[in-house]
Amino acid sequence: MLGQVFVMSGILLVVFVVLSFLRMVFSKNLPERLVALDTINTLVIIIMVLLGSIFNKALYIDIGLVYGILSFIGTLYMSRYLEKEKGY
Repeated sequence: MLGQVFVMSGILLVVFVVLSFLRMVFSKNLPERLVALDTINTLVIIIMVLLGSIFNKALYIDIGLVYGILSFIGTLYMSRYLEKEKGY
């Protein structure tokens, strides 16, 4: 029963990543692409935590935390660049 929950969660998360990727590719303006990329990063972190739960490996969760911190810093940097250069 619990395995089915993990499989369904994983499938839904992958579908959401694909939808966010399509949103990023076909978007017209740069802020929407940035939000879609940040959404993909968040979904990847959730997938890492889910994998850590499935395989009972804390390493996946630790990697997800580090990836989350780096993703947050990257998003801040790109947002600051957009604010300065483009005037959004």
